[in-house]
Amino acid sequence: MLTFDVSFHSDDRALGCVLWADETEMGRVRFDIGSLILQDVLHGGNPVHGPANVALCERERPRIEAVCRHAFAIRPSGQIKLEPSDFNPTTS
Repeated sequence: MLTFDVSFHSDDRALGCVLWADETEMGRVRFDIGSLILQDVLHGGNPVHGPANVALCERERPRIEAVCRHAFAIRPSGQIKLEPSDFNPTTS
């Protein structure tokens, strides 16, 4: 079971956002939400503007958390980079 942190974090290195979660067996899990996801899937974000990216992720929190759960279920790991296909579970 995943328990998500209260806040998203900017990741300037990957030009996106990070959401951390605690998982009962694996401990801390990092979900990377890259600029491709921000721009092409969530239709916003700016690779060089961290606060705007975090605000976008906060607005999309329910959707992102659902996608994170799905991604973790199909490829459990301590670090998961979300992919566009994660947002369309019928194709993954």
